[in-house]
Amino acid sequence: MTFLLGAGTIRIDVAAPRGFACSVSVTANRPQGPARMFIGRRPDEAPLLARQVFSLCGFAQSVAARLAVLNATDRAMGDCECVGAGAGLLAERIFETLRALVLQWPAPLPVGLAASVGSNLRDALAASQAIIAKVKADRIERAQLAPAAERLSMAAASLGVPHEGEVPVPGTACAAMLRDVEHDTVFTGGGSHPLTGRDDADVVARLCVEPGYASLPHLPGRVVETGAYARLASARSPGVPHLAERLRARMRDVRTSLTQLASLVGSGALDWACLASGGRTPGAGGYGAVECARGRLYHQAEIGVDGRLAAYRILAPTEWNFHPAGPFVETLRSSPVGTDVAVVRSVSILAVLFDPCVAFEVNVGAADA
Repeated sequence: MTFLLGAGTIRIDVAAPRGFACSVSVTANRPQGPARMFIGRRPDEAPLLARQVFSLCGFAQSVAARLAVLNATDRAMGDCECVGAGAGLLAERIFETLRALVLQWPAPLPVGLAASVGSNLRDALAASQAIIAKVKADRIERAQLAPAAERLSMAAASLGVPHEGEVPVPGTACAAMLRDVEHDTVFTGGGSHPLTGRDDADVVARLCVEPGYASLPHLPGRVVETGAYARLASARSPGVPHLAERLRARMRDVRTSLTQLASLVGSGALDWACLASGGRTPGAGGYGAVECARGRLYHQAEIGVDGRLAAYRILAPTEWNFHPAGPFVETLRSSPVGTDVAVVRSVSILAVLFDPCVAFEVNVGAADA
């Protein structure tokens, strides 16, 4: 999630003597102010403020904020609002996954693809924004979402997301990216643990009482990961190189989200629990958790005796994946990343497939980082 007030960066320092990543350090220069901006506001201002403050995944941020303040006052979303929120979350997740993959990919795409890729991304953005604009209305007409949902599906297919199977459409951006990694065996993958709704109670309890938890989250005895690769852990294929499996997980996540969106638009069917959840927290508090493009996002709010927000906390997915002892570091450490420019390429592709919400830089040294 990139803040409008300044995104910050992630610095990745790697020492790779003899071609092996023997030392890895990840440090984040992230603004700490966004959550404080909510304090003193009326609870009903939180969703709009969240959407204004965050330039990426703004709709997901607003839904998490809405759930947090509703639960703090012992209320819940109505069925109609859940349908609208679900459609917006899915549309934003599809576009943001496609956008991040294409624009952050560190290897150049084949000559001739640039113009069509740009057009396809613009179509996906327009379709996603159209769906979000319609679901923000008081009364949601599902039939009105169908043209934008179809346009979003066509844009995803044009970028290479297959309608079925694991092979991207030939001659597309996804096909080119898969060629870059399908035989790359540098990384074998670590033993990370998916973050799920079953973890919410533990995560939120720690978020409320542990200083700095939003910057360095942890769960005892686990290397926690969130995002498409974690969500689709049960669908992994044995024998597929790790980077290729991560890329395929992103494409599967888009396809799954498109299927869910089509079902919602067509019949109103919605598995809300797979998209969002929330609950009360001690005192006059509540939280909302949302599965956005990069993983599970948390907002937690507390309302003071004056009826205004007395405390506010936000925990973004990137803080799990790029934790100094998290899954990115565990995957990178001891891997045969090569030397010189090969290190930067390998580390950069791995970082993109962990999908940070801010820019990153890779620095390579010969000794300990």
